[in-house]
Amino acid sequence: MAGDLDDLEAWAAEARAREAAESRARERWLRTQAEEGAQFASVLAGLVERAGPVTLTTTAGRHLSGQLTSVGEDFVSLTLGGGRRTLVALAALAWVREAPGRRGEASLAERSDPPESATLADVLAQAVAYRPRVAVQTDRAAVTGELRAVGVDVLALETAGDPPAMLSVRLRSVYEISFLDSG
Repeated sequence: MAGDLDDLEAWAAEARAREAAESRARERWLRTQAEEGAQFASVLAGLVERAGPVTLTTTAGRHLSGQLTSVGEDFVSLTLGGGRRTLVALAALAWVREAPGRRGEASLAERSDPPESATLADVLAQAVAYRPRVAVQTDRAAVTGELRAVGVDVLALETAGDPPAMLSVRLRSVYEISFLDSG
């Protein structure tokens, strides 16, 4: 009888170990499936929710460190040191890195709902009313001026000088735009 009890306990232990291994395999499979369907904007939205410091690197090699505050349809908003708000086009992002020491479980599928539907043009069009001073960065050029107008694919800046000049910037060429009066 003692042998039967030992056999039953061994069988139960083996069943528990098998169930635990199968559970880990299912979890790993589900995580893999979620990661394969991940989109960069959704990963960024997850980082916004985590509210930790990050460094963004653009395809032009620029590094921007701060806290992600929102993700739009085609841009992210980053608050840099001193409170300066900077918008970065998603098309210009090469990668994002969480600050050292904040590394947790890697998850590409932290958020399943889509990011906000506002576009970079929408946000800039709303800002025009305040005529903010902005620094605009493209792949290889930068310009500073007062934001005066935003169209479907263009923004107008009034640059300083004597006399001041109006400059039209192709919106699709904008990598980042910093609001100089913020912070």
